Amino acid sequence: MVDAIPNWLHIVGATIWVGPQFFVFLVSTPALHTVEDARQRLRALRVLTTRFNYLAWAGMALLVLTGISNYFDVRADCDCDLSEFRWITVFSTKMTLVIVTIALTAFHSFWSGPRLIGMQEQAVESGAEPAQLASLRRASIAASSLALLTSLAVLFLGALLLNHEFSFEPR
Repeated sequence: MVDAIPNWLHIVGATIWVGPQFFVFLVSTPALHTVEDARQRLRALRVLTTRFNYLAWAGMALLVLTGISNYFDVRADCDCDLSEFRWITVFSTKMTLVIVTIALTAFHSFWSGPRLIGMQEQAVESGAEPAQLASLRRASIAASSLALLTSLAVLFLGALLLNHEFSFEPR
């Protein structure tokens, strides 16, 4: 039973990472667009995204730590050369997508998202929308959409890694 704890924590980390992406992208942001007062809408969006960023990045930290543990457990359990199996290809692809996901989410969390909200706040105060607001909005939506899609691909590849009939077949 104790052996299941690292995998369970890894799944909890994935839930914490992907859950806020779905919630913000599919639920809260569209719901906030129904708030007519632009100042209130932006204030709520800033609070919501800041809090969900903390939660999501904590989930990613848990994923990285438990993922390292899981990797060494697989290596210890397999008295074989992992490069001979599909496992290594799936694992390498998954790690590449994890890096892409982290980069996209970092871009959105720390640069485009805060900048977009700040620019929208300035537009509300001045009454004029800056020309670059539309392009920044598109970049922010694209980054968050791609981050969600790559997160889902990472989840699928994780499921493939756990399917030993598939992943431990020779390449």
